[in-house]
Amino acid sequence: MKTFEYSPEVRWSDQDMLGHVNNARLITLIEEGRIRWMHEIKAGHITGGGLLVAHQSIDYLVPVMYGPALTMSVSVTKLGNSSFTINTRGDQDGRQVFDHSVVLVHIDRDSAKPAPLTPQLRAVFEEYLPEAD
Repeated sequence: MKTFEYSPEVRWSDQDMLGHVNNARLITLIEEGRIRWMHEIKAGHITGGGLLVAHQSIDYLVPVMYGPALTMSVSVTKLGNSSFTINTRGDQDGRQVFDHSVVLVHIDRDSAKPAPLTPQLRAVFEEYLPEAD
């Protein structure tokens, strides 16, 4: 299984009054990593930009702090007919700090309705799926 790793720049202004990265800012940093991954695999060219965030969830395990490098690992955990699930794991100071999951639906931009994943898109995402046991 391939993963995409990305270390975003955590800014001083990303902190909240409690001294850790604000939960909403963390979602934005995760989105930035996902977009950079999708740009690298050229998913935007394959999908025509027709993706909808259908659901996302995050488990905050420990506070993300300003200063130490934050590393995010992106992988695909599920492929459906017209949707796929991406997992982003965050690590800082040698420990996992969050686990994020997002379901994206491939949509036809004209009709705004779900569209099947193309064989080309499926092939790219399959490289990031865990290997079957």
